[in-house]
Amino acid sequence: MTTLREFVKKEFLQLKRDKRMLPIVFIAPILMLVLIGYAITFDVKNVQIVFCDLDNSSSSRELIRKFQIGEYFDVVSIEKELKSIDRFLDESLAKVVLIIPEDFENNLLTGKNVKVQVLADGTDAYSTNVSLGYISGIIFNFNKNILFDYFNKNGIPVNVKSIDAKLRVWFNPELKSSHYFVPGIIGLLLTVITLILTSFAIVKEKEFGTMEQLIVTPIKKWELILGKLIPYILIGFFDVIIVIVASFLFFKIEMKGSLILLLSSCIPFLFSTLGLGLVVSTISKTQQQAMMIAVFLILLPFIYLSGFTFPIENMPAPIQFFTHFMPLKYFLIIIRSIFLKGSGLDVLWDEILIMFIIGLVIFFFSLILFRKQLD
Repeated sequence: MTTLREFVKKEFLQLKRDKRMLPIVFIAPILMLVLIGYAITFDVKNVQIVFCDLDNSSSSRELIRKFQIGEYFDVVSIEKELKSIDRFLDESLAKVVLIIPEDFENNLLTGKNVKVQVLADGTDAYSTNVSLGYISGIIFNFNKNILFDYFNKNGIPVNVKSIDAKLRVWFNPELKSSHYFVPGIIGLLLTVITLILTSFAIVKEKEFGTMEQLIVTPIKKWELILGKLIPYILIGFFDVIIVIVASFLFFKIEMKGSLILLLSSCIPFLFSTLGLGLVVSTISKTQQQAMMIAVFLILLPFIYLSGFTFPIENMPAPIQFFTHFMPLKYFLIIIRSIFLKGSGLDVLWDEILIMFIIGLVIFFFSLILFRKQLD
């Protein structure tokens, strides 16, 4: 154990001397948290909208006022002529243009059907679909108010049975995207730290020619492997604590579940990332090669196929099949359930077990490959 302790100490000293690695280890977690937490969002707000009011009546102005209430739309301009609206979409000055026709108010008062035209920029399909949903909801409520006003003015008793839906959102009442993404940063951070830094540490020894010197020393193979892995395990746990604290300070996200369970669930996940780091270091000869393999063959598939950004349910069936072998998928489910739902081991044991099995397979394969290289 003395040899292992000294070897771990040597790894920390080597990390301390590497001025390029220190920012990645200690500054990158906060930078990643802030950038992803604030920049990546599925919340659609302040949609830029232009109105072309060809009627210029009190009813048309009332309809426009409905869009000015709240934070969903930002009224850029109210035009009076059709020829002036094209430039707003062509030059990306607005996302939506709503055209109110002539005789809008007169047709409403006489009970005739009225059609408004909506022109939308479909470049961003997701935001456009959500925006059109907002518009449909506002127009529906506007129609309902007009209908009841018409009945009241004409003395027609209204006896309409309706469904009153009382909405209550659990776990994320404000529907903030940051509450979904920020806990996931823990999984992404552990992947980056343990995968890339582990592969770099070993490849660096090979690149500088010191790996051969380590092999001929009295140090045992298992001590060499553990000595390389332990520092980055400790750094990974340290960064997890940083993200948990920062998520509360910056985003006011309180962890509803057990901190001990969350930290414990990191252990089976580390089998996968550390094992993959060993595989990358074994097949790579330079740090640049290790970076290319780690990022393009492991990290990007982890991000895209784990449900970190895109819902797995929306993926084609063949792609969904491959997601079952992504340990980050199960780790994200565990983290978000602990953070937002307060779930315990009785609920998450199956995800932890699957993640543990995948991690063991990857880790033992990497050990066999790495020992073969040492031999």
